[in-house]
Amino acid sequence: MNFNLLIKLTENDKRVIIALLFAIILLFVIIGLLGSLIVRTMRWQGKKCDTLVSDVVTNHIVKTPHQLRKYAAKKNIRHFLKQAWIPIIIILVGVGTILIRNAITKDWSYDLLNYNNGTKNEGGTGFGTLLWIWDFKNSDSYKKIWGLTLLAEWPPLVNEPHFSVDAIWCYVYIVCMVIGGTWYFIAAQAYLARTIRAIKLSKKVFEKSLDNFDQNTPPQQPQQPNNPAQPM
Repeated sequence: MNFNLLIKLTENDKRVIIALLFAIILLFVIIGLLGSLIVRTMRWQGKKCDTLVSDVVTNHIVKTPHQLRKYAAKKNIRHFLKQAWIPIIIILVGVGTILIRNAITKDWSYDLLNYNNGTKNEGGTGFGTLLWIWDFKNSDSYKKIWGLTLLAEWPPLVNEPHFSVDAIWCYVYIVCMVIGGTWYFIAAQAYLARTIRAIKLSKKVFEKSLDNFDQNTPPQQPQQPNNPAQPM
């Protein structure tokens, strides 16, 4: 083995590499858990489609897969509109808040993430006032490893959470967008889940399967009453 080809790493380099690998593994785990949660949630949300179409199926009102899908689509969109109109209004309230603020101040270059007025932890007009913010542009926090520029140490903190009266408009906007956006996303996800469920039901309900059919089994004869009435 040619030891001249071995890359000698400092302790700091090893820590950076280990932290990077751990972050990548953690990211994949989180993505996997979120994916599993979404699949299970959509499976549960799709069951609502059974309730929406059960009457026409059990009463044989729809007789083809196309009719079932068409009916389910109408019921599904109506149910979606019932669920979605409230979050849409909440989102519009949030957008309207920023528009009113900009109209009053005549400042249309408003920075929603502004976090101070030039002095650390003082003032600010954006949602950044409620966040911890680090200076990731600080070149001293980075180091080159194998030709790649990687974060070697945590950058300096430039802002800590603090309340600012000037950022009230942004606070209202962010709250409305988070609540309304999350609510609307759940409603849209449920709509998609019901659509997928309707397609599956249209195939399953009208499916003619021969999986358990045996040609050698004689057809069942209608049962006769135990004590047939004697002719007069």
